[in-house]
Amino acid sequence: MNEAELNQISMTMIAKAGHAKNIINEILIDLENHRLTEAKLSEKLAEAHQELTMAHKEQNKVIALSDRITYSLLFTHAQDTLMNTEELLFITKHLVKLIPK
Repeated sequence: MNEAELNQISMTMIAKAGHAKNIINEILIDLENHRLTEAKLSEKLAEAHQELTMAHKEQNKVIALSDRITYSLLFTHAQDTLMNTEELLFITKHLVKLIPK
C-alpha cells in the first residue's frame, strides 16, 4: 500500500466517522427538543452504526497490511476519530434508555 492509498483510506475513515458523529448529534438535538420517535431513533442509530462499520472495514484494509506500511499521522488521526465516535455512539445508546417515554 502506497502513501496515497493510505491517505485515501484515512480520509474515508474520517468522513464516515464524521458522518456518524453528525447523525449522533442529530439524535441528541432531537432528544433535547422532545421530537425523537422510537422509529426515528432506531433508524438513526442504525445509520450511525453502518457508517462506523464502513470506516472499520477501511481500517481493516490497513491493519491487514500493517507490516508493509510506514507510520502515518493522518491514519492515526482517522483511527482516533473512529474510536471517539464509536464511544459517542455507545454512550448515546445508553443515554436514550434513561429518558422517560
